[in-house]
Amino acid sequence: MNQVQRIVKNIGVTGLGQVITAFMGFILLIYLARFLGEADFGKYNFALSLTTLLATFTDLGVNQLLVREIARERDQSDRYVNNAVLLKVPLSFLTMGVTVFISWIMGLEGDIKVIVYLFGAYNILLTISGTYLSLFQAWERMEYVTLFQTVERLFIVGLGLAVLFMGYGVIEVALVYLIAGFIDITFSALLSFRKFIRPSFRIEPGLQRDLLVMGLPFGLNSLFAVFFFKIDSVILGLMKGDVAVGIYNAAYNPLLSLSFIAAGMVSAAIYPVMSRYFRGKSESLHDFTVVSSRYLVIIGLPIAAGCSVLADRFIALFYGGGYAAAVIPFQILAIFIPIRLVSTITGTLLSSIDRQGYRMLAVGLSAVFNIILNIILIPIYSYIGASVATVASEFLLYLLFLFYIGRHYRELKMHGSFIKPVAAALIMAVVVYAIRALNLALIIGVASVIYIAVLILLGTFNEDDMMLFRKLVGMDS
Repeated sequence: MNQVQRIVKNIGVTGLGQVITAFMGFILLIYLARFLGEADFGKYNFALSLTTLLATFTDLGVNQLLVREIARERDQSDRYVNNAVLLKVPLSFLTMGVTVFISWIMGLEGDIKVIVYLFGAYNILLTISGTYLSLFQAWERMEYVTLFQTVERLFIVGLGLAVLFMGYGVIEVALVYLIAGFIDITFSALLSFRKFIRPSFRIEPGLQRDLLVMGLPFGLNSLFAVFFFKIDSVILGLMKGDVAVGIYNAAYNPLLSLSFIAAGMVSAAIYPVMSRYFRGKSESLHDFTVVSSRYLVIIGLPIAAGCSVLADRFIALFYGGGYAAAVIPFQILAIFIPIRLVSTITGTLLSSIDRQGYRMLAVGLSAVFNIILNIILIPIYSYIGASVATVASEFLLYLLFLFYIGRHYRELKMHGSFIKPVAAALIMAVVVYAIRALNLALIIGVASVIYIAVLILLGTFNEDDMMLFRKLVGMDS
């Protein structure tokens, strides 16, 4: 199996898992929104957003660092993973203490405080189990990551839906997540010990110190990233209340899940490859980044165009006529998808060339920009303002990634290759608007054919694409 085939295999395995888990999670979100109503659905998203942010203090970037280091030195897997898990035990207690303190500062009371505590414990457990997933990713065994994520999501969705249909509320749903967290650790640890490493309780203070110091840029990047994606829900909740959070997340969650499917399955598969290319195949790394970005733009643009034109149809389909106020934020947030896909590639490049500090800085600046925009726009425009802030901040992040790559690696000249996909997406959007009253499945089918046909007619694909295809099918190894 050549490198292209291995990458595509890992993307395919990861993609299948992401599609399955995202679809199951999306089904749960749909029923949560319908059963809980806007206010309790807002509490669910507020608590999950806040605790996801705080859980970054349990990891501090160690998981991302493990992927890079183990990919380069697989024989050190035992030392890295066991010490990372032991390091996270005291960090877990520290994180839970911070969660309790923040809840007190915010004046959270009643059911919302209980929900925050339950989701806080779940996210801490998920972060620890993520240490073992980093091991699977570093070994490029994405099928194990897929297996783990699928089992976890099956449990949450299955039991979560059962809880809703039995008439229980958001607290009981949070309990389901907590139980899943314990299953996460058990399942991922057993799989790691059986296939890759031996368990050990030998603490190496020097190695743990190195993990903290070297992982800090990754950790700050993760913290800023969670601020980037979750702080809008927290600010909305504090400024406009639970209903506004519910409406905003009814629009945001489907699009965020969709972008994370594509971005997550690609970045997880290519990160170890990029890290190896940096140690001797610099030209290949550059070409690999440009090609990956171009294909993700080709994927993301028609999705954004279709979601913008058919926003009212999708919202009605998802929520059965409810959440009509989510249509406008859904249209705005659709623009986020192709930008997120490309910025995922450029951000992964910075980490793979040992410039994670600049990735952290870019995400931090964008997160600050996002917070400022939210504080300015939310009091005036509520969830619509939050949507504008999200798109603008994502675009700034992409520009900052390009700037730091140009300064510390080499300039990426790829925007010219985006012109034809943009033109094809615009033509497709015009046709979709003209036939938007037809059956939704028929519209999607027609739109896909038109988009691909226009790409071909515009000469989007060249000889390099054919060479890549030949490698993929094994004609050129």
